[in-house]
Amino acid sequence: GNPVLVELPNTGDGPSGSLGMHLGPPPPGNGQQASLPPLREGQPSTPPLRDTGWVHATIVDESTSEDNRYQATLSTSDPERLLELVAEPDPDVEGAIQIIVKPTNQEGVQALTVGFVAEQGERFVGFGERSNTVNQAGWDLEHYVADGPYYDGQEYSVMADLLPAWGTRWRPDSTYFPIPWLLSSRGYGVLLDNDEVSYHRLGSHSENAWSMEVESLEMRFRVFGGPTPAEALERYTEAVGRQPDDYGPWFFGPWVQTQSDSQIADARMNDVPTSLNATYTHYLPCGSQQGNEEAQRARTAANHDMGVAIHTYFNPMICVSYEPAFSASEAAGALMKDGDGGTYIYDYCSNLTSCFEVSQFDFQAENGVEAYKVLTDEAIEHGFDGWMEDFGEYTPLDAIAAGGATGTEYHNRFVRDYHCGAYEATKDAGKPLARFVRSGWTGSPAGSPIVWGGDPTTGYYYDGIESSIFRALSMGTSGVGIWGSDIGGFFAMFGRSLDDEMFDRWIAYGGLSVVMRSQKNGVQFPSYDRPQPWDEDHQPVWRMYSKLHTQLYPYMQAAAEEYYATGRPIMQHHLLTHPEDVEATGRDDQYMFGADILVAPVYVEGAIERELYLPDGAWVEWWRSVGYGEAGGTFGLEGAVVHEGGRSLTVSAPIPEIPMFVEAGAVIPLLSPDVF
Repeated sequence: GNPVLVELPNTGDGPSGSLGMHLGPPPPGNGQQASLPPLREGQPSTPPLRDTGWVHATIVDESTSEDNRYQATLSTSDPERLLELVAEPDPDVEGAIQIIVKPTNQEGVQALTVGFVAEQGERFVGFGERSNTVNQAGWDLEHYVADGPYYDGQEYSVMADLLPAWGTRWRPDSTYFPIPWLLSSRGYGVLLDNDEVSYHRLGSHSENAWSMEVESLEMRFRVFGGPTPAEALERYTEAVGRQPDDYGPWFFGPWVQTQSDSQIADARMNDVPTSLNATYTHYLPCGSQQGNEEAQRARTAANHDMGVAIHTYFNPMICVSYEPAFSASEAAGALMKDGDGGTYIYDYCSNLTSCFEVSQFDFQAENGVEAYKVLTDEAIEHGFDGWMEDFGEYTPLDAIAAGGATGTEYHNRFVRDYHCGAYEATKDAGKPLARFVRSGWTGSPAGSPIVWGGDPTTGYYYDGIESSIFRALSMGTSGVGIWGSDIGGFFAMFGRSLDDEMFDRWIAYGGLSVVMRSQKNGVQFPSYDRPQPWDEDHQPVWRMYSKLHTQLYPYMQAAAEEYYATGRPIMQHHLLTHPEDVEATGRDDQYMFGADILVAPVYVEGAIERELYLPDGAWVEWWRSVGYGEAGGTFGLEGAVVHEGGRSLTVSAPIPEIPMFVEAGAVIPLLSPDVF
């Protein structure tokens, strides 16, 4: 019975106001911003956001309401311009409505916008995976699938020579996995349903207001009611899809990227739990398995005999030189097209000296999924249990899909087509496949069993451990519940490197993430000896957290089942668990791991304590109350140290401890410590 959204009563020249449109020269690419430029100079800025040239709705000229469908024609501050609006219940889920807005005269229209009143202190989360923060109040956000972000201008200068110009954005909010989805602390959510590039202004342009705009000639959005944020998230994920629930138990065990398969046997001998051997034979783009098919079968069989699953590698590109697969895919019409109707081919570089001519599969094409399936079936027949399903961010802005989409509409939509197409191609595998992806868009979680946070910088703060926490929580509030990071980071350039302290801190954070996965190397400049889980100094830490992670499997499984049923993630921002606690919802660097464990990772270099906040209730401090028996890898209750909640406190956090608190009265089921 209370207003959820109130349109901003502003009809001025700026973007934040009532429903409106931006007028200017005709945009390139049929209104789909086909030549969107990457930002290449200085610190990231937001030039596509337009601060003037807007006209806004002023009055309802006429309207009809019938069978819960509302239709109206709106006059605007430009007497020559009208807007048409249709609002009706969302057919996919109760408690939501969908709205479509478009101009009656499309000439010169570059973008559409709408603004809403924001309450003081309102928090805005979601927006897909973000590295800059979780509560985005005060920020301008862009929704464009891109490689990155990167740490600083030095990293960008290197990557600019490697990546397609349309593949990255020089912005602190740049992300592999944007979703134009806003979840408010007031208990509502709004999904901008367009695939074209879009933006949110969250109190940055107009105080106590937020707005969204899209470079399209039609704006479509859905409003999901709560009344709590968790209930709004449940409705949203019910409408657009949650990650597939056909998982294997080993999805949630420790994953190790080895130097040789013999290290799996060593880990088992040393009682170090291991569920998956992450290997990377590149079936795509260029067919590295060719001529080595029997070796692949022998390798997977040997790993299965050791009791572990094994991964390989795919991406959506295919090298022109990969024959006969390339010619067969091209003949089937399974590859994306250029403006002349030919196969779109571009250069992809894995480093400064290794570049390839590639095309991409078009999963909208009639035979796109089937052509991809031919290649994934080969890997499955070779015995692999899944793969890194990499990239997806490089779709050229002038490529044309089989359905006619182009520009940013196709660029963003492609990653959903890609991952959901791969899911469709592998449904008949006969076993769960741990396909893990880094790119995504609205709806792509439904085809993405596991998501990892891409290629972070080896560091503590921006794009490092702290940003990894932001990524986990922004993904959780965006409907992605099965997530993990690169333990130790990926990019170590210009003097940044993984030291012993950082590695142990990241191992601890990985152990209290859904997917615990080591990263062996990554991009290094200059090269150095990177710490590894099997090193003498780090194996005890890796073993302790892999023991904890493994023994927590029943607890994580219950949390995963809750996610599959309701959309509530396993790594939960307090906005979902304690929405009435203003202090708790203001914390973006701690989280509830499942229903009962609060985790506050240490991400400050040299820190041996951690300031955190405990919500109301009584909380048992894990490391002061639970003893670890190194000989058997056991965790057992000792004398309880209990803290009263509803307050901030600073706790001891010596390396390698990660502060953990269990809500008093909770039951934490553990597997036997001999499970490995």
